[in-house]
Amino acid sequence: MADQVTLTIDGVEVSVPKGTLIVEAAKRIRNEIPVFCYHAKLDPVGMCRMCLVEVGTPAIDPATKQPQLDGNGQPVIRFMPKPTTACTTPVSEGMVVKVNSEAALADRKAVLEFLLTSHPLDCPVCDKGGECPLQDLTIRHGPGKSRFDYEDKQHFPKKYPLGDLIVLDMERCVICARCVRFQSEVAYDPVLAIEERGRHAHIVTYSTPGFDSHYSGNTTDICPVGALTTRDFRFGARAWEMTNIPSVCNHCSVGCNTVLGTRTGEIKRIMPRQNEAVNEIWICDKGRFGHHFNGSPNRLTTPLVRKGGELVEASWGEALSLVAEKFGAIKQASGPNALGGLAGARLSNEDLYLFQKFFRQVIGTNNVDHRLGLSAALEDETAYTVGVGLGTDLGRAGKGTTILVVGCDLDEEAPILYLRVAAASCKRGAHVINAGGRRTKLDAQAQTSLRYRYGTAAHLALGLLASVVQQGLVAREWLDSHTSGFADLEKALPDYAPDKVEKLTGLPAADITAAAKAFAEAENGIILFGLEAGNDPALRAALEALALVTGHAGKANNGIIPVLPHANSRGAADMGLVPHRLPGYVPVEAGRVGLSAQEMLVEGSPVKGMLIAGLDPAAESDVYKAALDKLDFLVVQELLLTETAQLADVVLPARGTAERDGAFTNAERRVQAFDAGVPAPGAAWADWLILTAIAGQMGADWPYASADGVMAEITQTVPLYTGMEFENLVAPVSLARKTSHYIYEGMSFTADVREGVQWPSLAERESATIPLRFIAPAAPASKGQGLTLVAPRRLYDAGRLLAEAELMQPHIPQPQVLVSRTDAQKLGLANGDVVSVSQNGTSVTLPVQINRLVSEGIVVVPRNLAGRPAERLVGPGGLFSSVKVEKI
Repeated sequence: MADQVTLTIDGVEVSVPKGTLIVEAAKRIRNEIPVFCYHAKLDPVGMCRMCLVEVGTPAIDPATKQPQLDGNGQPVIRFMPKPTTACTTPVSEGMVVKVNSEAALADRKAVLEFLLTSHPLDCPVCDKGGECPLQDLTIRHGPGKSRFDYEDKQHFPKKYPLGDLIVLDMERCVICARCVRFQSEVAYDPVLAIEERGRHAHIVTYSTPGFDSHYSGNTTDICPVGALTTRDFRFGARAWEMTNIPSVCNHCSVGCNTVLGTRTGEIKRIMPRQNEAVNEIWICDKGRFGHHFNGSPNRLTTPLVRKGGELVEASWGEALSLVAEKFGAIKQASGPNALGGLAGARLSNEDLYLFQKFFRQVIGTNNVDHRLGLSAALEDETAYTVGVGLGTDLGRAGKGTTILVVGCDLDEEAPILYLRVAAASCKRGAHVINAGGRRTKLDAQAQTSLRYRYGTAAHLALGLLASVVQQGLVAREWLDSHTSGFADLEKALPDYAPDKVEKLTGLPAADITAAAKAFAEAENGIILFGLEAGNDPALRAALEALALVTGHAGKANNGIIPVLPHANSRGAADMGLVPHRLPGYVPVEAGRVGLSAQEMLVEGSPVKGMLIAGLDPAAESDVYKAALDKLDFLVVQELLLTETAQLADVVLPARGTAERDGAFTNAERRVQAFDAGVPAPGAAWADWLILTAIAGQMGADWPYASADGVMAEITQTVPLYTGMEFENLVAPVSLARKTSHYIYEGMSFTADVREGVQWPSLAERESATIPLRFIAPAAPASKGQGLTLVAPRRLYDAGRLLAEAELMQPHIPQPQVLVSRTDAQKLGLANGDVVSVSQNGTSVTLPVQINRLVSEGIVVVPRNLAGRPAERLVGPGGLFSSVKVEKI
């Protein structure tokens, strides 16, 4: 094959793709060339010289331009005069490589001897001990004795805080620059550097605060020695003492695969578990350090019932009997619709399925919902119709792919998605269009930035769609065979042509036209939309139509990824945790639609009793809190005594993700199983078991004895989940895929590789016909003379789980209003000044911070912070609003 190159490594012939590095070619024949600086996820630099090999190439006859042959008819090989770095040298046809020649082994031994001249002999206390490449390679290739004078040893600080999460032991550092390169090449946070030269070289941080990055913990994973350690694991346990349990991160919808490093029933560390289809080998710092709620002394350990106005401990039998008695009495006196349930999108698929089944089959009502707080600010149905196709891999998206991001600050909302989209653009040549109301970190990696006015995202999407039609870029053949209603849609689009929405969106028509062309003409097109696009049905319909009309649906690396807020937001929709849909997106019969969360939690609601699992409405809104306080009976399933739990008549202690098994469905519709890693505190039960027990008390005969038993029923009753039994969810990847796609470098540590199972979107079904929808967007509200307040999500917020992680408290910002320098000058503001931010009679007082990323006319108050100031101004499910800012 023209794109294949054949070479010989240590006498073994191997064929690899053109451009492959020698170090990667050697892996194909299980010949591991030792490295320190090289990492397959980083650009090769050849710094450590550990991978030196002898390289020869066929001698070419100057006259014939053909390889010269020896007396036996074999090519004459001319070796380079000096060893070559295998990590920077690409293969060539006929190349001969000697990995274990006498010269190569001598060089390897010398490099290790140099590295060890000042390396401390502290393996017995080093956190990397037992999974350290330096240990492994020294045993295999190093000298048994050093010739260097001990008195000439170079000394550095042993406990230098690069930041408040990462500690540097500079004496252990081998200056491989993996950490520096990761921050520049992968995280796009170039906050680390190497100062000085030679034996005086050392790692420094230039950011304020130190090591200011959402991804700092990954440097400890790829560090080939014990130079970088995390504060919460430092001297915590030895590698061989821990049991490594496969899990899934519960902090956002990316669904990063993780490993729980446990010892004596306690989580000692969280590490990434490689899944090239999801998180590759990275996790963000929230996922790494935000697990401490599991071992919090504030965890609920036993049921509580209210007696004499106080919550007191009770047995499970007493608590469950009381719940069944009270729910039964309310149902008999006021009917089933006097009861309602709210379940959070951090619960597993098994929990959520049984939650809706309990209310629909045992109680007899459709009053179920999960849409509160962030879940109310962004919902989605487009993934069901045009979600990205099976086999989509953002980690391989590149040239020929256009990625349209609308209203989403990926670095804050879904950090690992940000890494993958940024790499697709910068490393592999994808065209990224970042459309939003304000600047975000992704603008630096995007080829096109579209800065629209808040409230006009749907108008922009329709403008892109109209431009596609105007330019004749419609995928007509695909459209005709998979959709209906294009003629009606086409009639509505002229009112949203780029020149018609130009003034409304604030974007030049030429920019909209160019973006539409880039998306429509791409071989592959992916759309991501998030919180700041607005919870607008018109936007979702327009983006769905844009994917369908351009033919970017129904196949791998094409379609829509809604960036939903929680770990199982997708699963909550799949399992029917809404009042108008059953599991599998089946509509509820007309006339039987239940009450939404907002309708259940308003004054005058007919609901008299509620079961709330994994949600805290009382913390979201004073209106919700007042409604809960007026209920006849309130039951709460929770990990901690939240504000809502404090109002309850019965509190039932639940297990966290690390304490039970189950499955989440991530933003790309990938169902992934997680295992139990540590024992539950006290008498806490899994949520699915609590629901089974309550149903049993109320006369239902549910047979579930395990989470996989619940999933087995889901696979039978929810067609989307056919074939998703636990044995399939935990099945390892094939050997061929593992050897071609998976890496473990920087540590000896490895973990089981399982990728989960993705369910197909409607566009992928051959017989499906999808109606094109048009919903006219509402005219954006005029801001008059005021400023536009935006309430975005921050990665680190005052959520109840993160509040239990003491290590993360310095990263959680205090409420403040971020303003642009221009607006600060207009208002006479300086950093630290206190202002009043008011809207429709509601006013909050906040300090000011002038921020270079904030655009003129915009003020930013992050949501979900202490006191909920943003929510008070925009409403619990709101995203932006016109406000007045006055200096106090």
